[in-house]
Amino acid sequence: MKPRNLMSLSLAAALLAGCGKEHNPSVESAEGQAVPLFQEKKGIRLPDETKKTFGVEEAEVAEQPMQREMRKLARVYREARDGAPAAASVMLTTAETTDLKPGHVVRLKATGAEEELSGNLARVDERTYPALGQAEGLVEFADAQQRAAIGTFLTATFFIGEPKTALVVSKAALLNAADGTFVYAANGEHFIRTKIKVGAATDGFVEVEDGLYAGDRVVVKGVESLWLIELSALKGGKPCCAAPKKETASSK
Repeated sequence: MKPRNLMSLSLAAALLAGCGKEHNPSVESAEGQAVPLFQEKKGIRLPDETKKTFGVEEAEVAEQPMQREMRKLARVYREARDGAPAAASVMLTTAETTDLKPGHVVRLKATGAEEELSGNLARVDERTYPALGQAEGLVEFADAQQRAAIGTFLTATFFIGEPKTALVVSKAALLNAADGTFVYAANGEHFIRTKIKVGAATDGFVEVEDGLYAGDRVVVKGVESLWLIELSALKGGKPCCAAPKKETASSK
């Protein structure tokens, strides 16, 4: 899994140091008891102060219009000049060409660029099938400032079909592991790692095809920290942390 927030990972590792070992050292709460963070079949339970430390935030799973996107790598072969648009080529499989027709809107963006360029699919050339096994899509786009030079590679995003209402979660909520895609869903006072099936992705959200319901709450920040806690518990002992001390009359 590629870390999204190295700072939160470092912080989690520091706080969990010495807590996930075979001889599990623990920190006593105000009542003199260790507070386990992970419970099998229940998930992870964090004191409020620990949530803040790890930067854990939740959001509700909701429905919103989603449109299927297809991203391809395009290469500029003609610069914009004398009022003529710039042009780029993109390779398309047989299945992909069935969803694309001349005039199809496409957004293009260079790596690291802030602005997108808007264009259209001019035509699909199928003469490349025998040699390459794919068709060549020719995309034209306005570029009056000539930001895309010949040979530049752009990410071309095609929007497929009509928008449909779908259940979505933030991409930041996803945990991509070897055995699938997961989120940490609220389960009472715990967060439990839940496997989901994802679909289309757009504007920072992904469609959830299975595994969650509307109104469920999932962790959208601090996911890596929760994953570290669970790993520490599963790989050796239950990690613990100090519970917030209760104020007494003498401490006020």
